Amino acid sequence: MNHLASLLIQRRRFVWLGILGLTGLAFYGLLYHPPPQAPGGQQESEALRTSGESFDLPQPDALLVIEVENLFEPKTVIALRSMAAAVEQLDYIATLNWIDRIPVLNTFGLADPLLPPNDASPERFTLARQKVLQHPVIVGQLISADGRTLLMPVTFDWLAVTDDADCTEQLLRVARDTTGVSDESIRVSLTGPVPLFLEHDDAFHRNRRKFQLIAYSLVIAISLFLFRKLSTVLIVSAGPLLGVFWTWGILNWMQALSNPLTTVVLPVLLTMIGMTDGLHLMVHIRRLRNEGATPLRAAQLSIQRVGTACLLTSVTTAIGFASLLLAHNEFVQGFGRSCAIGAILTLVAVITVIPLASVTRLGRFVHHGHGHRLVDQGLQKVTWLVDSLIHRPRQISLLGILLTLALAAICSTLRPDDRTRDAQPTGSPAYAALAHCDRELGGIELVHVVMRWPDSIPHDSGQIMQALLTVESLIDREKPLLQFPLSIRNLLDSIPANAPLEQQMPLLSLLPDSILQPYYDTSSRKARITVRISDLGIARYEIVFRRLEKDFEKLATEFPGFQFSLEGEPVERGRALQEIVTDLAASLGTASVIILIVMTAVYRSLRVGLITIVPNLFPLAVTGSMLVLMGWPLNVASVCSFVVCLGIAVDDTIHFLTRYGYERTEGKSTPAAIRSAFVHVGTALILTTLILVAGFSTVLTSDLALQRSFAAMACSTILAALIGDLVFLPAMLMWWDRGQRDPVDS
Repeated sequence: MNHLASLLIQRRRFVWLGILGLTGLAFYGLLYHPPPQAPGGQQESEALRTSGESFDLPQPDALLVIEVENLFEPKTVIALRSMAAAVEQLDYIATLNWIDRIPVLNTFGLADPLLPPNDASPERFTLARQKVLQHPVIVGQLISADGRTLLMPVTFDWLAVTDDADCTEQLLRVARDTTGVSDESIRVSLTGPVPLFLEHDDAFHRNRRKFQLIAYSLVIAISLFLFRKLSTVLIVSAGPLLGVFWTWGILNWMQALSNPLTTVVLPVLLTMIGMTDGLHLMVHIRRLRNEGATPLRAAQLSIQRVGTACLLTSVTTAIGFASLLLAHNEFVQGFGRSCAIGAILTLVAVITVIPLASVTRLGRFVHHGHGHRLVDQGLQKVTWLVDSLIHRPRQISLLGILLTLALAAICSTLRPDDRTRDAQPTGSPAYAALAHCDRELGGIELVHVVMRWPDSIPHDSGQIMQALLTVESLIDREKPLLQFPLSIRNLLDSIPANAPLEQQMPLLSLLPDSILQPYYDTSSRKARITVRISDLGIARYEIVFRRLEKDFEKLATEFPGFQFSLEGEPVERGRALQEIVTDLAASLGTASVIILIVMTAVYRSLRVGLITIVPNLFPLAVTGSMLVLMGWPLNVASVCSFVVCLGIAVDDTIHFLTRYGYERTEGKSTPAAIRSAFVHVGTALILTTLILVAGFSTVLTSDLALQRSFAAMACSTILAALIGDLVFLPAMLMWWDRGQRDPVDS
């Protein structure tokens, strides 16, 4: 570091040229536009869907949710038919389905729709009510059991969609405007995968701009309050902001900015991390300049004394981020990779720009006001705290160890979960409609039970129906979590017949393929049962899924040759829950071990490396316990947050240990070195804590639960890290460092 400091100061022009070169590359990266990619297979297949008479109810792109006072009257039916016709005329609507499109099934063909003509008599509407609410196919699928909530599933022709608003505001406006009803007898809302995603995406990008602006403004305001000079604030801010600019350009060139957590969190995170190192550098520069050192000498000595700590904090932080590459989730991997790159680039920017800028005309008066800040004065008044740590090291150390273990035990009760609600902004209309569907229709997410039978069994065998009915009995045992199963049993129930269901299997051949195929495929010898689930948290359903899979294993022995499996996106999310815990353990465990090895090697002492365990784990234990107390689950964002928290916690420890080691090499005793490190580094630690908490706390006002959780975890870790490094770390150094001690303490 001494050679690097001399090189940076003596070869300032070449260093500035290197900074300009990196800035040019980043600028080119920001201007770089990746080549357009061909439309994804999913969107293309969605666009090629064609409408038709079908009972297939796959996961639609969107759902029009209609609440009615009385469906079975001419006024309401006319309004709904007008709405459906207007929506279908939109260019980007591929299909629309509702109860008026469902034909009555019989053995002689297709009869009139379930709803009578507009000019039908009141008696026919009364009969229609009974027929609709007893229909075995559509109740729970397209209409609630009380007949007051209807669903109109729609799919989009993505080639005709010109704007996101087509799938939300315009669709909803057309649906509402064409009912011709001015009162509240018909209320229309919109939900489904696409509206939910668009509301989340809009809130995400809106919050990104807002909270970055607020965070940066707060950092500048607090820095002005602390340093009292604009030139000092500009120098301290230049390094982190340039590091963010370099990172943004390079990541754009790497096409790595599609990760939403990266685009929102990374700029604020790198700014906070860069400000931490920058403040430590500036505090030393100001102190040396105030003591009479020349600008060049102050800049060089600050790099020598703080550069090692800055380098080590960036390396350990990058290790923590890189450990996310061990995760199974590509979202987490991308975030970790981007953050690791950003941490290194921000270090380069901070350790070069701030010292070099301080020797320019802009940095002539950076030392003015040093020693008169509230933090400096406050630290001088709390020397009693240091003395109490020095005189009671064993008691305070044991307190730190026991408290960390107790909080870790609380953390062990954390459980992973995933809810749609957590990804939606507060007051989301799309989620309000989804919650209504949860109450009235059992939810909008679908889980499929797929049953396959062997070649030796004819496709119209009654044994197939027996197996299917047994599966449905297992599903019925899981009510109310699993509701409204839909299968060929419902199709047969809708056909008037007096024979048992096992004997009605040949009647399936009379049904059109468009109706039968989704639920009964004779060519592949496969039947499907579709079940609805609510947004109660996938953790509750994961237990149900496991229980059903065990039941299916037993069922396979009862029906030799049959195979039973669970499919669908909720099932995959349930299976991925355990990966969240595995990813967290792998990432934190790997990062902790590597960081321990690095710190042991750098400080050339296994004892010092072990001493750092409690101060670094205590903030994580506090944060995990906070999640438990707040009732927040583990999720993908939590895995990323814990690794970020580890990096933040280690940074303060490194700065304190580096100063402590410097004081010991100067010949000071252990108590004297602790006192000096507390006063010299404590100022920077408190300043960085104030700025970091101010920056992250702005996100606590976000309308997205995941962002609020991330910010709360960061703030909790930062505050707990300050306690760990200014209370527990000095006490443990005093207790376990067997170096020279003051005579009064011997």
